[in-house]
Amino acid sequence: MNSSPYFLNNESLLQVIQVTPTATAIHVSEDAIIQFANDSMLQIWGKDKSVIGKSLEQALPELRGQPFIDMFKRVWNEGLIIKGTDTAATLEIEGILKTFYFDFEYRAIKNAEGEVICILHTAIDVTDRFLKQEAERLSNEKQEALEREQALNEELAATNEELSATNEELQNTQEILSRWNSELEYKVSERVKQLSESEGRFKTMAEGTDILIAVGDENGNAIYFNKAWTMLTGRRMEDLLEFGWVDLIHPDDKERYVQIYLDAFKKRTTFTGEFRILTVNGHYNWLLAVGPPRFHADGTFAGYISSCTDITILKKQEEDLQALNEELATTNEELMSSNEELSLTNEELGKTQKQLIHSLNKLTDSEEKLMLAIETGKMGTWSIDPETKSVSLSAFVKNMLGFHEDTEVEIDDIMRAVDPNYHEMLLNALDNALTSHGSNDTEYPVTNLKTGKTKWVKATGRVFTDGNGKPLEYSGLLMDITERKLDEIRKNDFIGMVSHELKTPLTALYGYVQVLQHRANKSKDEYFSHALAKANIQIKKMTSMINGFLNVSRLESSKLQISKSVFRLDELISEIVEDSYISPSTHQVILKPACEISVNADREKIGSVVSNLISNAFKYSENGTAVEISCEIIDDYAQVSIKDHGIGISNEDMKNLFQRYYRVESNHTISGFGIGLYLSSEIIQRHNGKIWVESEPEKGSTFYFSLPLNEN
Repeated sequence: MNSSPYFLNNESLLQVIQVTPTATAIHVSEDAIIQFANDSMLQIWGKDKSVIGKSLEQALPELRGQPFIDMFKRVWNEGLIIKGTDTAATLEIEGILKTFYFDFEYRAIKNAEGEVICILHTAIDVTDRFLKQEAERLSNEKQEALEREQALNEELAATNEELSATNEELQNTQEILSRWNSELEYKVSERVKQLSESEGRFKTMAEGTDILIAVGDENGNAIYFNKAWTMLTGRRMEDLLEFGWVDLIHPDDKERYVQIYLDAFKKRTTFTGEFRILTVNGHYNWLLAVGPPRFHADGTFAGYISSCTDITILKKQEEDLQALNEELATTNEELMSSNEELSLTNEELGKTQKQLIHSLNKLTDSEEKLMLAIETGKMGTWSIDPETKSVSLSAFVKNMLGFHEDTEVEIDDIMRAVDPNYHEMLLNALDNALTSHGSNDTEYPVTNLKTGKTKWVKATGRVFTDGNGKPLEYSGLLMDITERKLDEIRKNDFIGMVSHELKTPLTALYGYVQVLQHRANKSKDEYFSHALAKANIQIKKMTSMINGFLNVSRLESSKLQISKSVFRLDELISEIVEDSYISPSTHQVILKPACEISVNADREKIGSVVSNLISNAFKYSENGTAVEISCEIIDDYAQVSIKDHGIGISNEDMKNLFQRYYRVESNHTISGFGIGLYLSSEIIQRHNGKIWVESEPEKGSTFYFSLPLNEN
């Protein structure tokens, strides 16, 4: 396909026809339904664009009794071309019936099968020319009459007066035509200006969002990629064009996604697909693409506007859930090695595993539905004038807030629809953006002022300035994220419920194993003692894992309680080290001496932080290496450090290490779900403390956290 910039697309061709001085219209069916009419044709008819979609008889009822409607029927039914020259037509202009003269053509346009698909209607107003010709004809006739009938001087004088009147009328007609021509030139200029402003608004919207937006033409060629595309891929827009962006798709996804696009392109329907794209960092990110088709005013296909959202985190959650299934299967196999006395235990574990798999499958389904809801393309535009604070909202945004499309909206009107708890945040964000000329990304609930329904929205935007740094416009996107918010609430409630329900059978299972282990020890059966010890370890792993998910759920639903009391931090660390230390063959634990340090904190929660950091030190370092633990007072804080000599952490990974579900990607495969450090960070922050890490790849890591000393 030729994507040369010198070839106009269909939309551009229609724009050219729109401004051409030749009056042009397109009709369909034998009733001559008006599909398209340029400004010149509307000027001749004395109508506006409201006639589009009406039959010729409905739009111009004064044509009844004139031959033109019957001509259209013949052209449509017989596939003819009917032309006319100096043809009179009576039209109602500004409520007055006037007679005009036209050169016209009704041409049947056929498809490859010879079927008439539309009628191309062109007309040229020749009233001026016709009247001049008539005037000349009358003048000649008068001259001939003068030569033949010189005696009829009085009649000749009357004829001269008529000619004078005709000349005056022609002069008036010429002035009217001149005025119409000026108006047409002004309208064409205004239309070009509007098209330029429309394109500018779209680019402003697209460049101000973190959603990846691309535009394709009717031939399937990409013609635009926004800034988010170039930032993610590290490629210039020129490099992404010419379909070069497809080479960045992961080889395993390319054929499948391209086929989805081509199938939708043939049918002119919306396409939706997931694929991995190579980023500027050399990693592959998962994207969810949604591309609705766009059409010209005449209904012809114009291409696609697609939007892509990064779903890498959700994909990693799916992988973590799969890892959980695999770990549960491993636990079940180890428990199956026990004798008949453990059959009841195995049955309980089997039920627990099925419950967890079923629950996780439901969670996966919920997340998939959430992603589909997020990327339905529900978005609108907004803009604020930095000087006047006047607001411009798209129809989508006005409808969401409960305003009529024609209503002028001010900032105070918008704030009436926003939850009062978010007023201060939004006003501060507005002031900061206008002051620093930065970007904005906020989420908050709004209530429709008509229906009273509340929805969650995400607003992104930035301030655009001129060459001197003066702010010109503050604009961006508003997206409906209600479904995503509701799904997040349901997901957290579901994880909390499942984790809570799984603790009961695990507690019972732990009791059974303890009883059996006591019997095995009493009977000095080493085989059963060893098997039950392994089962006990696996149960503790599952309990710790479930507690982690439960705490995440409580944390995100603001139900994680911090119960403070005064205790000795150094004694707590000694207890945890003693419980965590397995044998000298695994790691050498060095607990540095510490003075008595008392803090006012949640002993159980701080203990879980220390346990998690020590467990990570064992997990990410080789057996036999040393793990150094210290507790000391620095300024007004109690500071704890856990140092290992393991694989270390890169600077890039350290930036995201305390984020939820984040796992380091490396050649070392270590099981886990990425919630331990996230929970530890949240617990320390809720104690007004700090947590951080210092590390170097292949040389080990040192994790620190500090707590304010007990002031009570």
